[in-house]
Amino acid sequence: MNKIKNSLVVQTSFLFILSIIFIIGLWIFFYLEQKYQNEEHNIARYFNVVSTLQPFLIQSSTITNEMLQPFGMSLFKEDVKNFKVVLKKGDKLKGFQILKKGTNTLLYTYNPVSSIYLQDNQSNNNLFIIHSIFFIFLIIQILLYIRIKKILNPLSKIQNKLKALQSGDLSHIEVDSKYDEINQIVNSYNTSISQINYLLEMREMFNKIFMHEMKMPIAKGMFYLKQEPSQKTHEKIHQLFTRLNNELDEFQVLESLIVYKNEISPTPHKFKELLDIVINKVVISDELKITMYLCDEMIIYGDRELWILCLKNLIDNAQKYASDKQLTISCKNGTIIFKNKGENLPIEISTENKKWKIDKDKRHKSSTGYGFGLFIIKNTIQLNGYTLDYFYNNETLQFRIEQCITS
Repeated sequence: MNKIKNSLVVQTSFLFILSIIFIIGLWIFFYLEQKYQNEEHNIARYFNVVSTLQPFLIQSSTITNEMLQPFGMSLFKEDVKNFKVVLKKGDKLKGFQILKKGTNTLLYTYNPVSSIYLQDNQSNNNLFIIHSIFFIFLIIQILLYIRIKKILNPLSKIQNKLKALQSGDLSHIEVDSKYDEINQIVNSYNTSISQINYLLEMREMFNKIFMHEMKMPIAKGMFYLKQEPSQKTHEKIHQLFTRLNNELDEFQVLESLIVYKNEISPTPHKFKELLDIVINKVVISDELKITMYLCDEMIIYGDRELWILCLKNLIDNAQKYASDKQLTISCKNGTIIFKNKGENLPIEISTENKKWKIDKDKRHKSSTGYGFGLFIIKNTIQLNGYTLDYFYNNETLQFRIEQCITS
């Protein structure tokens, strides 16, 4: 009973079952009532027929089917051996019997002079109508029950999925429904699950990258501390702390602007100035040669720190993976293109990507198993209101940055 009270699906099924039982009960009641009335009506009719035909039998007059037609009767001249007597009225001098065999009913009327068997031809249409009406009602009710059950079935699946969510099941709901309300619930749930999975993966990625980035400088710092104090070791320790501080600032920017999706104001910046800051800030090896075309007048919009972080990772990506150590940066018609030779990226970044784990079967140099630099490039560009298109052809990687067209 508690389940019936608290569950919408169970309560609906219970009410439909009650309604079906009620219809069946009414069906039986009206059938028995109508059957009883028909029997009373037929008995009265049989008495009328007997009282009408007795004078003809006493006088041995001929009785024809035409005479019996108004009473719904006809002459019966076949064998009555298999018929069973169900009712007997009168005595040997004057009386009648009702005989039945299946659906056939006979009226046997007699007196000392003569007797006759009559077949009752009158059909009971009232019972047929009652059966038809209640059968239709029952079928409609059962079809409604099946329909409502089918409509509520997605709610049961959603309920079971929510229970599984408490146990850590973060898979999507696979429910196909043509109803807007159900689809809205399913879409909202799946969107929420995708966001939760995304945040969990971001948390895992940030933790692994953070630990990896912190351990290396700390290990170097401990190594320098074991050496004899000198101006050189002091400068190296200072550089390590500066690096740690810069990386913490970068993580703070990423956490606040990427994970929490803060809005970015479209502040204009000179692209060449930001690129010069990155080049002066990043330790670029002498092997990497950067060539720029038509970038002096290029203006980009968005958050300054995000652009610096993005450009830093683009240059760092070329420095690590460019096979010929050549990076070409060209600007034209509001589009910025970074081009270098090398292997194809291990992660697709042109489309919307929620998974930043690198496939183990693909060759990569990530020590954490994540394309963290690509993640930074993709998301910082999007947050600043730009699109990133990636192309790979003839062993050449091309990153095309273009401002989104807003209506």
